[in-house]
Amino acid sequence: MTPTLQELLIVPIVALATCYAIWALASRAWRRRALHAVAERLPQQGVLAGLRFRLAARAAALDDSGCGTCNKTAKPPLLLLAYMQLAGSLLTGTRLEAATDPKLYTDDTGVSVTLAAPAARIVSLAPGATELLFAAGAGSKIVATVQAADEPAAAKKILRIGDANKLDYPRLRAAKPDVVVVWRDLTNPLVLESLTKLKLPVYTVSISEFGDFAATVRRLGTLAGTSKVAEAAADRLAHRATELQKRKFKGTPVRVFYMVWDSPLYTIGGRHLISEALAHCGARNIFDDIDFPSPIVEFKTVVSRDPELILMSTTPITARDWRERWTPFTTIRAVQTKQVITFEDTRLDRMGPTAFDALPGLCEKVAAARDAQSTQSRKFSN
Repeated sequence: MTPTLQELLIVPIVALATCYAIWALASRAWRRRALHAVAERLPQQGVLAGLRFRLAARAAALDDSGCGTCNKTAKPPLLLLAYMQLAGSLLTGTRLEAATDPKLYTDDTGVSVTLAAPAARIVSLAPGATELLFAAGAGSKIVATVQAADEPAAAKKILRIGDANKLDYPRLRAAKPDVVVVWRDLTNPLVLESLTKLKLPVYTVSISEFGDFAATVRRLGTLAGTSKVAEAAADRLAHRATELQKRKFKGTPVRVFYMVWDSPLYTIGGRHLISEALAHCGARNIFDDIDFPSPIVEFKTVVSRDPELILMSTTPITARDWRERWTPFTTIRAVQTKQVITFEDTRLDRMGPTAFDALPGLCEKVAAARDAQSTQSRKFSN
């Protein structure tokens, strides 16, 4: 790092102040001996001869005769104090400047966010991001979040400022965040545009596989200055992801349509965590060829891909209305075998660390659909 002007000035000023302090506080006898010692080392001829003569004369003037304070030290003069104050000011200024040097924090998309220090006030605009921040030890630094952020329980006490599509911007500004954490592809582009206009630093989180959790939590720990907690949590998540990979399903996967909303018909694409969760359970997302986490599709496209299981990610009451929409499509195998099923565990939709805990319930649904297809196949064979 290139030294600043302040840093270059500190050394000579401190050295000068130190020498002046020694001289000002020394006794007259010590000064006389010092001047004699320097004068004796200078040549008697040449350019420095004049300086030798002046030092010798100065030493002679410092004799002890008739001096009542010869062996007493002098008080530090005002010039000395001025030198010391200047050096201290420069040193302090340099330290303050170093303490406020901006730092770069790289998010999950590789974009660097510049902050003066680790974020002390964080706004999270995604339920999964809120859960991840808590896992990284930064829950106490979240000053505002969105409506659906309810994991862990402590997140329910945080100020709500809207959802991923619409925010209360006056309340957002009033929260005075150091950084705003958003979710790649899921946070509304209009919201991102508004954050840019407000000149708020934006940090993006992205999870598409269970193996992503550990690195994301580590980075959030760095962002919030809670790396010690984050590292421990990341190690646990990495271990769970490794164990998950050891238990890969072997066999023909069940074709699954995962229904997020009915109008428009939202589902999940290949870059959504649920696609990997389905694969772990021995299933395949029929829209895993779409490189987007939450695409809109048409009913006729679902019919053409003929899912063996339709999972409706909603409450049982809403699921009754959604199920009726599938009744006319009798060519779909899931409809034939009555495998249009409610899946109301939001942990996978949220894509926080507790998504691991939702896997057993998902796998049960897939296993039931596989059994239903086997039963139907036996009926037709008979």
